[in-house]
Amino acid sequence: MTSLLQALPYTLSKYPESLTRCSACLFSTTSNLQMKRKGKKRHNERKDPYRLAQALQRKTANLGKRKVLQAEREAALGDPVRSKSTPFMASLDLASNPAGATTQTGEQYLNYYLKPADMSEQLRHSKWLTEPLEKEEAPSVLRDEKALQKRRKEWNSEHKTAEQAIANITDLANSNSGDRKRINIQRCIETFGRHTTDTILAPKPASQGPSHSTPTLDADEAPTPEQTRRAELMAELAAVPKRAGPDTGSSEVQVAILTTKINVMARDLHKKDKHNKANLRLLVHKRQKLLNYLRKKERGGPRWQNLVDQLGVNDAMWKGEISL
Repeated sequence: MTSLLQALPYTLSKYPESLTRCSACLFSTTSNLQMKRKGKKRHNERKDPYRLAQALQRKTANLGKRKVLQAEREAALGDPVRSKSTPFMASLDLASNPAGATTQTGEQYLNYYLKPADMSEQLRHSKWLTEPLEKEEAPSVLRDEKALQKRRKEWNSEHKTAEQAIANITDLANSNSGDRKRINIQRCIETFGRHTTDTILAPKPASQGPSHSTPTLDADEAPTPEQTRRAELMAELAAVPKRAGPDTGSSEVQVAILTTKINVMARDLHKKDKHNKANLRLLVHKRQKLLNYLRKKERGGPRWQNLVDQLGVNDAMWKGEISL
């Protein structure tokens, strides 16, 4: 204390502004302390319960609006895995609706690569082969009228039983998942293949680029060899090549086949089935790449619209990142 009092005159002479209110005490109130008190006062103002309640109410309302908007956006995008319900997709569920699988001509699909017309023809031929002989053609032992009527009755009964047995065997309702998958792939090829859609859908609009047609010649002017070669080349380019068989490799067909597999796998997927979940993720991302390519090439065209309408494609299947 004595040393402090001795140093007081020197401090006052060199630092006169060190003491603000009390000249007798070195530890009086300073400007820094006043600023600390103001900050503490502002901090206390922020703890006003009325203001805190208003801020919390605004925050809760904003978070609620954000959740509603997020749910609306997700609902608008749709499911990235399952497609929308369409008549074509409903007909692919052959386990519950085997009668929905019909060809372009209206014939019903059968198992074991059979066609209804061929099966009816074979049944008619087998009935003719097993038909009992007439009275004149039968041996003398079998010419009895009652015996002939009995054989005919048994023949009709056996043929009906055989027809019912063949119908049950070839019915898709009694088929396994592999047979139903094969039929669905065949239907996708016949529905979305270019060999079918080229005759149904309108052609893609021609580009508005510069014309490359050959120049017209006068009647008395003979074409040069260069002009002849150019005309032949343009004729070859304009000619549409004929398909050797059904279209199985176009983007529309591949997307339809992948969508069929994905719907079946997603329906039968269990919570702990990690192996099939990984396979499902691969199929979904492969379909996303094909849809992005097809949308870039055919956006707004009849092929893209036909694919969306029949398969029930939504925006979540090709837009953004897909995480399962």
